[in-house]
Amino acid sequence: MSAITPHASPDAAATTDPPSWLKWPTAYMDHVADVSSTPGGRSDLCTGLSPSGLTEPWRMLPHVRARIPRYAPDTKIAYLAVAAMFAAQAPNPTTGSAPTTATAYHPDHGNLGWSLARAVHAGVLRPEGTTELLQRLARQRKLPSLIRLLQPVIGRLADEHIPLSWPRLLRDLTRWPRFRTDVADEWMYSRYAPFTMTDDPVEEHTA
Repeated sequence: MSAITPHASPDAAATTDPPSWLKWPTAYMDHVADVSSTPGGRSDLCTGLSPSGLTEPWRMLPHVRARIPRYAPDTKIAYLAVAAMFAAQAPNPTTGSAPTTATAYHPDHGNLGWSLARAVHAGVLRPEGTTELLQRLARQRKLPSLIRLLQPVIGRLADEHIPLSWPRLLRDLTRWPRFRTDVADEWMYSRYAPFTMTDDPVEEHTA
């Protein structure tokens, strides 16, 4: 099965700093990865997978509150939701899994549309299915509704080892309430942008 190989090696990616507009989301996701590496932390963050867990995030906040910017309520929801989705896909520390590298910034990894394109070429998703999905996402004016649609998609991408940029996803969700059309257009544009296929396996849990 064909997959995408980033132009830069993993070692090179690890030493490449994210652009200024992505530094805070990347630092936040690095922190979320640290929290998820403990059984209790991972369990607490996963409570945000439910709507009630996001509206009453009592178990999540002790771990991440100091790192969430003080802006609109939607910003808090975006930070909590992405942390919950990440924790659900992070290795379970109780099983002795290796530490996750999901938040290692990689300059070649794009937004959600970029990941969907790779899922299609890897045979994980159908082309028409991703078009319908992006159209449904674009119609979600409320962030909680968008998150409910995204959760199973993000889970599927992670389960199939499709590269996913968690910092970019976080940034896009924080922009959604004000710039929904722009973000949706960027996802659709990236979904249909040309890229080079190789026979190398898709990297697991990279960002």
